[in-house]
This record gives sequence, structure tokens and C-alpha cells, in this order.
Amino acid sequence: MPRGIPNSKPMYGIYGYSDYWSVDIRRNKVRMVKAFYFNTHGGRGGALKQAQAYRDELVREHLPVLKREIAQRVRSDNKSGIAGVYFRQEPGGKNPMWIASTRVSPDKGISKAFSVGRYGSRAKELAIAERQKQLAQMTGYASRHPADGSASHS
Repeated sequence: MPRGIPNSKPMYGIYGYSDYWSVDIRRNKVRMVKAFYFNTHGGRGGALKQAQAYRDELVREHLPVLKREIAQRVRSDNKSGIAGVYFRQEPGGKNPMWIASTRVSPDKGISKAFSVGRYGSRAKELAIAERQKQLAQMTGYASRHPADGSASHS
């Protein structure tokens, strides 16, 4: 398939070449690849069936990472040490606040601010606690394709 267009469900994670099928699945930054050559796996059709069976086994044994796990990864530009929690203030140091922010689904984001002027040194702690509440609303697996096994587990 061309880049950007996902394979059909039966071909998820399977790529065809002139003399073999390749299974290529990634889970949590680990790439699992195996080739099924036509000449040693019963021809083009036999190799495809074996590749699909292998792919199905990988998908069952290695579910995609949870969306919540991805949301908790601290980015390199994070200054608070807590993913989704950041400090903001207006120019001149006005209105300093700690903010908890989470995208719980593609169409829903949640954000709540805690003013340092109102809460003092507790503002950051409150933002961290709020972030945990927000993460509890995030469910399901991070998945880019309906055939990866996560649909029945989300």
C-alpha cells in the first residue's frame, strides 16, 4: 500500500515483495519482523496464510500500548517533570498558574488551571492530582488500525 494508506484488515502488518511476504508489527518501540518466502512456505498463497497466522499470534500476544501510558510519557521539553502539567504566567510574571491538561479523545480535551496567587505552593500539587483524575477518563489502546487486536479491548 502507498504510504499513509493503511492496509486492509486481512493484510494488516503484512507487506508483499517479489518473492516473500513480510510481517512487520511494532509494539512499544519494539519492531517485530519476519519474512515468509514463497519457495519455502508453499508458494505465494501458502506463505500468505502462514504470515497472517504469525501476525495474528503477534497481535494477540502483544497488545498496543494503552493511551494512558503514552499520555504519561514525559516529553524532552517538559519542565515540571510530570507529563501534562505545566507552569504558565503572563508577561511580567502576572497570574502565575499550574495547569493540568489532557486530550482524553481525539475530540475532547480537558484543562484545569490552579492559580499560585490563590493556592500558593499547593498549586502544583493540585494540578498533578487533577492530571491523575483526567488520565482516569482516558481509556483504550493507542491503535492506528482496526485489525491490530485492540478494538475488542478498548
